[in-house]
Amino acid sequence: MTRSKLHLPAAVLLSFGLCSLACAQQSVFWALPNFSDRLEVRVANSSSQRVHTLAVMDIARTRIMAPEFPGTLAIVADQNGPTRYLPSQVDPGEDEASGAFVFPVDLAPHAQQTLEIYYSNTLQEPLPWPKRVHATHSYGYNHATAAMESELIGYRTYGGFYLDVQAHEKGQVGLFNSLIGYTSISSPASEGQDVLHVGDTLGLGGIFLRSGDTVYRPPVNTPDYAHRVAKPGEPTFRVLASGPLRALVEEDLPHWKIGGDEVALRAEYEMREGEEGVRCHVWVTPLHLARTFEVGAGIRELPQMHRLEEPSLLAVDGIQDRTTGRIGLGLAFSPGPAHRAGVLSTPEGNNEIVLSGDLLRAGHAVNLTYEVAAAWQGSGWTSPVQHVVEILQGRTAQPVVVLLRHESTPHPERLTSEPQ
Repeated sequence: MTRSKLHLPAAVLLSFGLCSLACAQQSVFWALPNFSDRLEVRVANSSSQRVHTLAVMDIARTRIMAPEFPGTLAIVADQNGPTRYLPSQVDPGEDEASGAFVFPVDLAPHAQQTLEIYYSNTLQEPLPWPKRVHATHSYGYNHATAAMESELIGYRTYGGFYLDVQAHEKGQVGLFNSLIGYTSISSPASEGQDVLHVGDTLGLGGIFLRSGDTVYRPPVNTPDYAHRVAKPGEPTFRVLASGPLRALVEEDLPHWKIGGDEVALRAEYEMREGEEGVRCHVWVTPLHLARTFEVGAGIRELPQMHRLEEPSLLAVDGIQDRTTGRIGLGLAFSPGPAHRAGVLSTPEGNNEIVLSGDLLRAGHAVNLTYEVAAAWQGSGWTSPVQHVVEILQGRTAQPVVVLLRHESTPHPERLTSEPQ
C-alpha cells in the first residue's frame, strides 16, 4: 500500500522545529502538541502470511481505557523510525459512543508494531487523505438501491440482498458509478459498465432461506424509475461509511413475513481500499417462527460456464453476451460455519450455493459471513475465474489491536485550541 505523505495544517501541528526544542525539555515526547490525548496501541499479526489490510477498533470498547476517543480529530502516528502519519477514518455507529476507528497496517508474518493515536475534542481540521473507495445510495436515477466502488471495480445492490457488477475497462480507474447509474457496454469506459445480467437469480452473494424443498428470497424494493409507491415490507439502504479507507452499506428488512413466520434480516457490505471483493455480513433474527429454516447464499451460474472446485469457495465464469465477453463470479466462506450445498434453481437459472451450518429456529438467530468478488474479461483478465480465485484466496487475517496506555498531555498550557 502506498502511503501519501501528510502535510498537516498549522492549526493542527506546530512547527516540528519548535516541537523538538520543547519536547527535548519534557520527560514525555508529545509529537502533536495541540492534541490533548494519546492512546498507545500494539497491532499484531499472528498469522504465517503478510497482513496488508485495515485494523478496526471498536470505539465503545476503546473508550473504557481512552475516554471520548476518537474525539473530533484523531491522527495515527508511526514513530518506529522517522515519524509518519497514517490515514484513518471514523465509521459512525448508532450513537456517539459506538462505531469504529479504522487505519491501515502492513505487517510481516508473526510481526507486531506499536503505534500512537493522538486525538483532540476541539480540533476539527479536515485532513487530505486520498479517497480510495466510495459508497452511495443515491445511485444514478434510482435512489432505492446502493452502490460501492474501489478504484478497481464497483458493485451495487440493485434493490435486493445481492450484488450486481459494475466493471471498468483495462487501464481505467473507478469511483464514477454513482454519477450515472448504469451504462451499456458502448458507454465511455471511465463511467463503469453493467456487465452482468442478474435476472431472477441469486446474482452475486444473494441471500435465501429454505424450509424443506421450498426456497424463500427477500423482497426487492421498488425503484424510483418505476413511478410506483413502495410496497410495505421492502428493504431500505443506509451508507454507514464512504471512505477514504473503506465503504460500508447497510441493508435492512426489519419485518420479513414468510407465510405465518416472520424474521428480521440485516446485511452489511464492506469494501476496502485496494481490494476487488466485498465482505458480506448477514444477520437473520427470528421474530415469530413455527418452522426451522436453512440460511444460505450463492452466485448465479453462467452460460458457457467454467467452474473451479476449491474447498472454501465457489467460482465460475461464463459468457452471457458475446459483446460483453467472459465474466467471473466467486464466493468464499469459512468451512465449518458454512459448507457447499450443490445447486439451487431459480426462475432464470441455476445457482451455486453455500449453507450456514446453523439452523434458524424460534429463539435462535443465525449469522453468515462470506466474501464475494467478480472479474471481467474487458478489464484485462484473460481468465476471469482464475482472477476471482486469486482475489478470494488472497484474503488476509485480521490484525489484533491491543490497547496499551492512555495519556493526557503533560503540558496542557500548550494546547492553544483546547479548553483550559
